Amino acid sequence: MRQIIEANTPIPCTGCAYCTHGCPKNIAIPQYFALYNSVSRTTGSFSSQNVYYNNISLKHGKASDCIGCGQCERACPQHLPIREHLKEVAVKFEAGASFPTRR
Repeated sequence: MRQIIEANTPIPCTGCAYCTHGCPKNIAIPQYFALYNSVSRTTGSFSSQNVYYNNISLKHGKASDCIGCGQCERACPQHLPIREHLKEVAVKFEAGASFPTRR
C-alpha cells in the first residue's frame, strides 16, 4: 500500500508548514502541494483543485510569486526542493487560469 501511495504522490510534503513561517511572499506551500498531489491523481484538464488554488491565492502569494530566497527549503524537515516544486505547481495551476486572482 505504501508503494502505491508514494507512486501517486509526486510531492511528498507532510504539510507541517514549517516552510511557510516567514515566507516573504506568504505562499501557502503545503496547501498548494496538497492540491498538486490531488490533481495529479485525477484526469482531465479541469478539477475542483483549480478552484481551490485560485481561492487560496486571493489571500496568499501564488506559486509563481516565489522569489527563490530558499528560506522554505532551509526550514523543511523533509529537505524537499520546494522552489522547484513551486514552479511545477505554477505551471499546473496558473497557465491559462480563468478564475479571479489577486492583483
